[in-house]
Amino acid sequence: MAVRKYLAAGFGALALATAAPASIITLSNASSDETDPGLLNATMEFTISGTTLTLTVTNNTSGANSYKMNELYFNAPDGVTLAFDGLPGWSYSNNVAAAGFGLFDFALLDGQGGSPNQITAGEIVSFTFTILSGAPSMMDFVTEFSTNPPGDMPSIAAAKFVGGPGDDSAYGNAIPAPGVLALLAVAGLVSGRRRRRRG
Repeated sequence: MAVRKYLAAGFGALALATAAPASIITLSNASSDETDPGLLNATMEFTISGTTLTLTVTNNTSGANSYKMNELYFNAPDGVTLAFDGLPGWSYSNNVAAAGFGLFDFALLDGQGGSPNQITAGEIVSFTFTILSGAPSMMDFVTEFSTNPPGDMPSIAAAKFVGGPGDDSAYGNAIPAPGVLALLAVAGLVSGRRRRRRG
């Protein structure tokens, strides 16, 4: 718990320093294959009002044969459970792996093989959830990492992009910027020192 408090403080300080909304993450840090991650351009924004979580996804891909999005992955702190309020064509699952980026707490899948409801280039789609347990902040959804099976890259979010040039498809992910990773390292060192002093 102490580590999480330091991480939240560090992320909060970074958000204030950069004047960037802390609840928005950009999906273009890495690709699951040889696809240029810069082509997998989208944002996920988390807002909370009472017990309602809203996830707003914007597909920022462009150009000929722009990518569509049909799977979304994100995390939350331990103890947080959600109920998906529903959106035609989308299903909701827990503890789902995204190729190369680990196991995520939550996933929205578009029902491939049935009646897909993909997010097209330039489209903005909002998903709502009821928070059933836990008291997460918006920051919690952009600082939690996927679990890390061997060879996978821990990530705070991921999405599957399909129907790109040549009918290409790939997973894109989001990880904190290097400055945020530095804050994570500092938070870990501070927490480690405090534990040693208590021991």
